[in-house]
Amino acid sequence: MIKKLFFILLLLLGAGSVQAQNLLADKAQQQTMLKALQRIYNWEFAQANQTIASLPSSYSNHPSYYLLKALVLHWQYLPLEKNHPQFVTYEKLLNHCAKLSEARLKANKKDVEGVFFKLMAYGLKALAEVETGSLRSAVSHGRRAYRAIKQGFKKTDDFSEFHFSTGLYRYYAKQFPQSRPIIKPFMVFFPSGDKNKGLAHLRTATQKALFTRQESWVFLGDIYLKYEANIYQASLAFAHLTNTFPKNPFFALKYAECLVHLERYYEAQNYFARFKLQSLPIYQVGSLTLEGMIAEKLQKNDKQAQMLYQQAIHIKGFDQRYSRDYRALAKAGLARIAAKKTDKKSQKMAKELYKQARKHTEYEWLKKVIKKALKAL
Repeated sequence: MIKKLFFILLLLLGAGSVQAQNLLADKAQQQTMLKALQRIYNWEFAQANQTIASLPSSYSNHPSYYLLKALVLHWQYLPLEKNHPQFVTYEKLLNHCAKLSEARLKANKKDVEGVFFKLMAYGLKALAEVETGSLRSAVSHGRRAYRAIKQGFKKTDDFSEFHFSTGLYRYYAKQFPQSRPIIKPFMVFFPSGDKNKGLAHLRTATQKALFTRQESWVFLGDIYLKYEANIYQASLAFAHLTNTFPKNPFFALKYAECLVHLERYYEAQNYFARFKLQSLPIYQVGSLTLEGMIAEKLQKNDKQAQMLYQQAIHIKGFDQRYSRDYRALAKAGLARIAAKKTDKKSQKMAKELYKQARKHTEYEWLKKVIKKALKAL
């Protein structure tokens, strides 16, 4: 879920600049941009666009303006993939951001704002390619940002927002080749990763960064849930986010998921109303899967759980970024139910379902659970 490394840069870049002069010195417009970000996170997209529109006209020629507009689309249509109707507009915004940031760097190759926005534009473009399996195109975008990535490593003491980008890069440069081995040969072009250092930078960003503080919480929660197998820490991150932004259905979904994994089922159910009625596949797949887990594990109703899991895996149009893990959880649930039966057909079905779940998921802890279950069959 490298979505992280790249979306992360968008936020941090949103902090980097807003005028042909220097956003870092423009405290008034920093607050305007922060207000826009807060409204985006709280699912108040119309108000966010109004806030962005209130920026001085000189900002229309600054990369930050186009990144903020892109961020609205990113969250409004989460997950925004290349086949979505809004992606064309999204890509145009990123291209314009890249053009303006490159212009700043031509004037001054050490321009902090130019570094950030260059990272953001190419990072988000690379993310879109990764999610569709176009790894060569993703690497191409990443190589364009290579110099900016290295500059960011050296600037964390000067500008706290760099803790966000540095943390994400350090962590995912190590994790991503493990999750998707096909990417390993390409990593020779990039600086090496370090998970512990990456996590440390992200934790620092949650305390010191201004514009990327909440985004750092998002990625910490996702990392702890997917790769570090520390669901308690993931729950703390998503609890902070859902309490801070109560209108955001994605944060509520992820927090509810953590609570279900922690067997805090009744608490989890308190958050279902915040996302259950959302129409996008991620919320439908997630809701049905979590309800299935509650039916199976709390209510001990395998028949109801099986029905819910089946509905979850048959939702059409699920995305590769998030829904695939819910799909894996649903298939693992169906496998557990099938494994309770002793006939050969059911045992064979359980094995096949476990294998499918293992193929779908990026949850390292779930892979270990599946490995153990397969050995027992």
